[in-house]
This record gives sequence, C-alpha cells and structure tokens, in this order.
Amino acid sequence: MVYFNVEKIKEYYNQCDRSYQHWGDEEIYNIHYGFWDKKTKSHVGSLNNMNRILAERLRIEPGDKILDAGCGVGASTIWLAKNYDVEVTGITISELQCNKANLFAKKAGVSGKVKFYLQDFNKTNFPDESFDIVWGLESICYAPDKKRFIKEMKRILKSNGKFIIADGFLKKEKPNKIDRFFLSKWFNGWVIPNLADVDEFRRFLDEYGFKNIEFKDITKNVLKSSREIFKRGILGWPVYKLRRKAPVQVNHIKGCIFQYLILRNKTWVYGFFYGES
Repeated sequence: MVYFNVEKIKEYYNQCDRSYQHWGDEEIYNIHYGFWDKKTKSHVGSLNNMNRILAERLRIEPGDKILDAGCGVGASTIWLAKNYDVEVTGITISELQCNKANLFAKKAGVSGKVKFYLQDFNKTNFPDESFDIVWGLESICYAPDKKRFIKEMKRILKSNGKFIIADGFLKKEKPNKIDRFFLSKWFNGWVIPNLADVDEFRRFLDEYGFKNIEFKDITKNVLKSSREIFKRGILGWPVYKLRRKAPVQVNHIKGCIFQYLILRNKTWVYGFFYGES
C-alpha cells in the first residue's frame, strides 16, 4: 500500500524521532510495542518485558553472536548485551539511529559487546553463517519482500542457528473495503510497505528449509500498548495541526490512531515466529 523507498523511511524516522523518544520514557528508548502480563507494572516495564519474552524463547547461550536486524536506536541490542554474555550486531538504514545507538551503547558501558552498522537487512555484507541468532523486533514490516529477507536470514545464520521475528501479521486473507482503508492510513502514517499474513510467512520459511517453526499470537499482551499509542495519537492530533507540523509527522499521528482501530477490528495480529536454520 506504500511504495517502498529507503529515503522515505529514513525521513520518517528522522522527523518522528522525538515522538519515539516520548514513547520510550527513557534515554535509550525502545521503538516497539510493550508486552503486558500480570507481573507488568509500568509502560517502560512492558517495553523491556517484550525483550525478555523473546530472549527467553531463544534460550540464548553464552558467546552467541546475535544480529539485531533493524535495530533502531539500539535499545534491544543494548538490552541483550547487558543481560547476556553475548556479542550483538545492530543494523539500520538510518544514519541518525546508528549514531544514537553508538552513543547509547557507550553510555550504557557495553561498547565492547555491541557494534552498529548502516546496512539494509534485505542484503547485508556479512559472510555466510555469521550469526547464531537473528532478532527482528518490529522491523521486518519494513521489508517490502518478506521472502527476500528470509533468504538473507538463511544465508547469514549458522547451521542450527535460531531466529525470532516479532511483528504485525495480517489475519484476514481478503480485507474488506473498510479494512483496506484503515490499513492504508496506518501504513502510510508509519511508512510500512506491507504486512505478510501468518500462513504466507510460514510458507516462505518452509521453502528455505527452516525447522521447528512456531508462531505465537500475543495480540492480547500488546493490546494495552496499542491502545496507549492510540490515546497519544488522539491527544497529539490537534497539537500537531495547530503547530503546523510537517506532513510526515501529521501522518505519523494518523498511523498511531489507525493501528489500534484495525487491531481492534482483528484485521491484523501481533505475534512472533521462532525457528531454526
């Protein structure tokens, strides 16, 4: 629904960086939904909880080399380095994000355990079988061709390597006219090229020989987070219009509103895929 353009995505994250800072409520801000369960006490806690849920599923071992594909400003990369005895490489197409990630890593005291590069996760320059784990947290939605990303993931993962991809996936095979309208508003607002549906993504993984593939729908755990984004969008809309913010920023606010409406409508789900190479 959105024509994929790397420069357009860079512009979006450059112009909306301040909004994401407010979302994280911490200097090293997470650019993703939070995971809420009975033990979650705060918004920031839910964001770190998402990292924990994914890491526990991976059963990370000391010395693992992890690729954070689409690392943003490095929050998850740094979290992994602080909580596990691992080496983590983060890649992003945004120079602003890469610079911030390096700064945040230095402040967090993990510069020796992490590296950040300007790279496209659809076509990296890493040698074959470079990583034990590929981690993609709400970044693969920006891959216009999900199959191409999976092919590259297969190439850079070691034999018996593991991956985890947490993101949005379409639930309705044929969205109706209203669904398509809501999706277009959300996708345009956040410059998302498309979402794969669950069955399609699983089929691509099968085609490239991944094993022990699992999908877990955790929509109920992110619904509160989605609703919070919606509320902030509603409150921000008149402010952005009054201050005559740039169109990219105004559209971002629209995306905040429509992502929740279309999630509540059950047109998409939030979940994670796990598998092994």
